[in-house]
Amino acid sequence: MTRIALAQVAVQASPNDNLNVAKQYFDQAAASKAAVIVFPETFMALSPPSMPNRERSDLAEPLSGPFVGHMKDWARQHHMWVAFGIFERPALPDPQFRVYNTVVVVDNRGEVVGSYRKTHLYDAFGFQESAMFLAGERLWSPLDTPFGRLGLMVCYELRFPEIARSLALDGSEIILVPSAWYGGSLKEFHWQLLIQARALENTVYIAGCNQAENGFTGRSLVCDPLGLPIAQASETTSFLTVDLDLARIASARHRLPCVDQRRPALYPGS
Repeated sequence: MTRIALAQVAVQASPNDNLNVAKQYFDQAAASKAAVIVFPETFMALSPPSMPNRERSDLAEPLSGPFVGHMKDWARQHHMWVAFGIFERPALPDPQFRVYNTVVVVDNRGEVVGSYRKTHLYDAFGFQESAMFLAGERLWSPLDTPFGRLGLMVCYELRFPEIARSLALDGSEIILVPSAWYGGSLKEFHWQLLIQARALENTVYIAGCNQAENGFTGRSLVCDPLGLPIAQASETTSFLTVDLDLARIASARHRLPCVDQRRPALYPGS
C-alpha cells in the first residue's frame, strides 16, 4: 500500500510565494506519511494568457535553477518523492520568448530522476498554449519507484488516449497528471470523465492534481484501475491523501483483460 498526496494549490504570481506554500504542503504530507506529493502543472508561477511571453521567459529556469533546488532540498529533508511543474528555460532562446511547460520528478534523496516537457499543447476552446510554450518532443519514460512504476502526462494530454495507453503498455501502474485545467462549458465534466476513462481503459491508477481558483476547476481526482473515484477535492485549495494498493491492478486486469485483448494489427494507424 502506497500513500500519495495531492496539493491542489491556488498558484501565485511569485515563485517565492509558491515555494513558501510548497514547504507547508511538504510538512503536511510528511505528517500524513505520504511517499510522494504531487503539485500542479506550472506550479512555479501563475501563467495567465495575458502574461507577456518575455515575463514568463524571465521567470524560467533550467533544471539546475533555484526553484528546483528548493524542492530538491525539501524532498530530501522529508524523504519524499515530489512531482511539480515549472517554466523551463530552453537551451537556445526562442525568438518568441516561449519556454517549456515542464514537470520535474525528484526522488526521496533529493535527486532529479526525470523531467517531462509537455508534448501536446492546449490549442483548443479558443486557447492557444503553443503561442506561450514550446512543445516537447518525447513522451515520459515510465520510472521504477519504491511505490510502483510511475507514468506521467500533463493536463490537456488526458484528451489523447494514445498517451496513457503508451504509458500503460510500458508498465506504468500509477499515472500522475499535474494540471492547470481551466473551467468553462463542460470542462469540469470532461476533467472527471477523462480521468475515469484513462484509468478504466488501461486498468491503472490515475491521479490528476489540478490548480485551484484563478479560473481553474480544482476537483483534483484519483481513480482506481476500474475507473472508480477514490479521492476527490472540491473547487478550492485542498490537500488530498489516498492509499493505492497495486494488487488491485492485477485483480482488475484478471477481471477485465482488455489491454491484453487488443488487436493492434487491425488498427495500425491509431
